[in-house]
Amino acid sequence: MIEHRFRQSWLNTFLACPEQARTIRNGTAIDVAGSKMVRGTAVHAAIETALTARMAGHEMTVDDILEAFHWSWDSLVGTIEKWNKGATTAEATVELAETMVRTWCAEVFPYLNPVGVEKSFEFVLYEDEGRRISLYGTRDLDEDNLTWDWKTGEHDADWLVRRNDLQSMIYTLARAHERGDLESQQPFRYCYLTNGEVEVIDVTRTSQDWAALVPMCNSIADLIEAKLPSWPLRYDGWKCSDDWCPNWAACRGKHLGVGSKPANW
Repeated sequence: MIEHRFRQSWLNTFLACPEQARTIRNGTAIDVAGSKMVRGTAVHAAIETALTARMAGHEMTVDDILEAFHWSWDSLVGTIEKWNKGATTAEATVELAETMVRTWCAEVFPYLNPVGVEKSFEFVLYEDEGRRISLYGTRDLDEDNLTWDWKTGEHDADWLVRRNDLQSMIYTLARAHERGDLESQQPFRYCYLTNGEVEVIDVTRTSQDWAALVPMCNSIADLIEAKLPSWPLRYDGWKCSDDWCPNWAACRGKHLGVGSKPANW
């Protein structure tokens, strides 16, 4: 029996560029912390603290939640090795993050009823006599009848998210397994705080969405088991750049350069 465990975020990387996913999987990609990633982590930590406190019967003030953000930011800022566009200084990065937290506190937090915060999951997607595929990840927030995910970055057009988004398919299928109901529809909500404003995208996933995960994950398992020296390269995604790809220097960056923008960019 060949076992495959796919993390939801790794599958997203695979869809962006299979070769990047391969190098992350085998440990040859060299990743460094960017300012936007660290900002997002600190904002998530503040939100998690507020929701965990609410589940425990304690209500935090906005100042409390901002303090939680700053505690997380202060512990992480020293790990930043690259300052991304739009977050080129600590001052600007913190200013926008504080706006994100305040806006979330004012427009989202009052209405939430958490039953699970940072809920880890793992389930078997597919199994036959020779292969088992499991999916795992961590959900930001479970309400009784809704799963939430907090985002501090950009997103595709709403219709593309509803059509293609993999995270919502996997997270809702995880909850369907936990409920023992693989037939009923499951709702999912993205809450984007990207520009300090709240933007919500609602998605409903069905058994058809979940069934379509099986051939996709089996095709990835086929690729892994083939033990190829490289996987297909994707150059057309915005993440194919020195800022966002940890394999850039060993891949396209060998030709276009590392640490500077190519001529046509």
